[in-house]
Amino acid sequence: MESLVDTVAPFGFMIFYRSGVTPAMTAAGNSAACVAYLMGNHIMAERMFRHDPRTMLYARLRALIWEDPSGDAWFTVDQPSSLFGSIGSALLEVGRELDRKLGSLLEALGAPIPELLDD
Repeated sequence: MESLVDTVAPFGFMIFYRSGVTPAMTAAGNSAACVAYLMGNHIMAERMFRHDPRTMLYARLRALIWEDPSGDAWFTVDQPSSLFGSIGSALLEVGRELDRKLGSLLEALGAPIPELLDD
């Protein structure tokens, strides 16, 4: 499984679900584009699950790619370490590992890396 994940997710994340938010919001009179994602990593999710099944509340990270009123694109995602650290200190290091993977993904996308992810 690890080699498969490394092959299909070179930055450590797979897209589990994608939902176009724009059509529903356009019907309500909004014009900004927005796509919601659930993304994660099966291997890391299993590592956390064996310590505490509550991690499944967060093991699929929520992310958005959206457009602001000036037309600039943004990528917004929950910070893994804050989510998993809230469950217990045993999971904080896995959350930090996911923070680093998220930082690598942002770097590959050419996006700035927030200080919280760049430890």
